[in-house]
Amino acid sequence: MKEMFPIFLKLDGRRALVVGGGKMATLRAKQLIRSGARVTVIAPRTDAEIEELGETGRIELLRRKFEQTDLSRRYFIVIAATNDSKIQKAVFEEADRRGVLCNVVDKPKVCNFYMPAIVDRGDLKIAISTSGRSPALAGKLREYLDDAIPENAADLTQIVGLLRSKLKLEIPGDLETQKKMVSEFIEKALKK
Repeated sequence: MKEMFPIFLKLDGRRALVVGGGKMATLRAKQLIRSGARVTVIAPRTDAEIEELGETGRIELLRRKFEQTDLSRRYFIVIAATNDSKIQKAVFEEADRRGVLCNVVDKPKVCNFYMPAIVDRGDLKIAISTSGRSPALAGKLREYLDDAIPENAADLTQIVGLLRSKLKLEIPGDLETQKKMVSEFIEKALKK
C-alpha cells in the first residue's frame, strides 16, 4: 500500500452523511458537528444521543435503511458506522463510484480515508494514524500524548497566533526573525 497523505479537512457548511445509529455513529456525528458539517444520519434504529441530536435539529435524522440513492444528495464525506457488512459495502461502493470521501468504521480495506485518533486542545489538534493497521495502538498513543500535552495548549495556540500576526505587521518580510521570536516564545512558555 502507498503511503497515506495526512490532511485536516475544512468541513464548515459541507454535507456529511453518517450511516448507522449506535455508539460509533454518535461519536462520528458529534465530531462532524464540531467541525461545522451539516450532518445527516440514516439508521432504522438509533441510540438516545442520536435521537437527541435529531430532536434538537443538530442533525437531520432519517429513520430507515440506507439506499444507494442517498448519495445522490451529494455529500462531501460519508461515514459507515453500522455492523451490517452488506450496508457497509454498499455505502463504500456507491461513495467510491461518486468520488465521495468514505470511511467504513473498522474496515480499512473498504475506506478511502481513515479516522485518526485525536488529541484535541482547541485549535491545536494532533492526529495519530497507523494506516488502519492498529487502531488500538493509535488509541494508546493518543492517551499518552493527551497526558503529555499541557491543558493550556489551546490558550498557547491562540497567543502564538496573535504574536505571529503582530510580528508580521511589525517586521514584515523578515521571516527568519519572526520564526526565531515565535520559537523563543514557545520555548519559554512550555518551560513554565
